[in-house]
Order: sequence, then C-alpha cells, then structure tokens
Amino acid sequence: MNIELFIARRKALGLSQKALSDGICTQATLSKFENNGKAPAIRIVAQLCQRLHLQLEDVFPTERVADAAVLKELATIEFDLITSEYTDAENRLSKITDKPRHDLETKLQYCYLKGYVAALNQHPISDVLFNFDQIITDLDEPHATIYTQLAYCGTGIAYQNNHEPDKAEYYFEKVRQALTDLSLETTASVWRVINLAYYTGNFYAKIGEETISRTLLAYAITVCAEHHVTYYVAKIKFLQAQLSAGGPEQQELLSDACAFARINNNRQLLKKITNYSNSL
Repeated sequence: MNIELFIARRKALGLSQKALSDGICTQATLSKFENNGKAPAIRIVAQLCQRLHLQLEDVFPTERVADAAVLKELATIEFDLITSEYTDAENRLSKITDKPRHDLETKLQYCYLKGYVAALNQHPISDVLFNFDQIITDLDEPHATIYTQLAYCGTGIAYQNNHEPDKAEYYFEKVRQALTDLSLETTASVWRVINLAYYTGNFYAKIGEETISRTLLAYAITVCAEHHVTYYVAKIKFLQAQLSAGGPEQQELLSDACAFARINNNRQLLKKITNYSNSL
C-alpha cells in the first residue's frame, strides 16, 4: 500500500486531513489510515483518492512508490520559483528527470515546472514550448485544469523573453480572461492563481498597459490577503512600486517589498529591490 504517495499528494495540494476527509469520513479515520495503515472501507478510500485526483490503484501497487519522492521534490521546486531561486530549481529538476511519473497530476506538475524553469532561465524558446505543448495538447487536452492556464502563462513568458510581444499578449490575454474564474480551494491553487496574476501583470506593465497591470496586481494582493499568503507579496509590491515611479506611494511600496522579501528570505529579490532603490 502506497500511503507515502497518498500523503504527498494531499500535502502537494495544500489539503489538511480535516479538509480532505470533509464529507467522506471522520478525520480520525483518515489519520488512522495515514499514520497506521489502517485502511477504511474501499468506497471511502476511492472517494479520498478521487478528491486527490488519484486512481485507486495508485495507492496500492508497489511500483508507484517512487511518485511520492517526485511529488515532494516538485513541491520544493515550485517554492524555488516563488523565491526566485531559478538555478536551484533547475538543478533539482535535473535530478528527477529519469524518475517515474505514473499519475496524471504528477506529469502535469512536472511539465508545468520544467517549462517555467526553462522560461525563467531563458532557455531556447523551443525547449520551453515543448513542455507546455505536452500540457495543452495532451495531458490536459480538454483544458479542464489550472495547468492549461499555467502553460499559457509560461508560453507568454517565453515569447516575452524572446522579444515577441504580440505572441506573448495572445497567451497572457487568455490567462487574464480566465483568472477570476479559477478555483482557490487549496493552498496549491492559491499559489498558482497568484503566480498567474503576477506574471500577467508584469507583462502588461512592460508593454505600457498600466491600468490592466494595476488591476491584476491588486487582485493578486487581494488573494494573498484573503488566504494569508505572504510569499508573493514582495514581488507584487516591488512591481507596484515600479509602476508608481515618482509617486507619493512609491517609497512605502518599496519598504513593504523589502520587508516581505526579508521575512520570506527571498535573497534574490531583496538584491533587486535594494539596487533599484539605490538608483532612485
């Protein structure tokens, strides 16, 4: 029985035991399953797996144990992207390239992160698009998950870095139109919606569409506040400060950005904020 994969998926989706068991079984039943291997009725296990986007057979066969280790590493890589540790993210990805990825969610998360790491490290655009195409045309062909929007956003980043703003805008506009309809049910989905709002807002700021950018960044801050997420706040505040260049609120925004960067030990961003402040 692959309880490790079950637990890793629950944590990767940001679900507490209470949230996962709600409406299916008691938290005590779930706790006994995770901690002692005491499996409840098969119908309960099946419902829990469905909520985790796992197949029932994912939890029991021994050949899928390796997915738990991959999920744990993918969660670390996703956090690296939040804190701008792009080199570390790439190094970690290289170590799990040959690891098995059996279930759909793991495959989707791997392609999304591999594409983002390639885009943010400014790899050749063909390498970036290959990862996102797997999501859009194969793994999420019905475009039913947030991974399609993440793939659109990552594709936009790639074209933006490749100095093709018209192509970038085509994809970022897809994200902008879908953004407020995306689910905020789990910690992972909250992080990803903020991610989408930030990078899309950054693009529109770069092309001079400041009103659109401010709206997107304001939405990102609202989501951060409502869900008590601080990791993205420094990035968002810094971008808002740049949009407010010369305005009375710029110094306050820069101070906030520095404070949140320090709180979350975001060393790379703190350097950028300090250099920018010193140039004023």
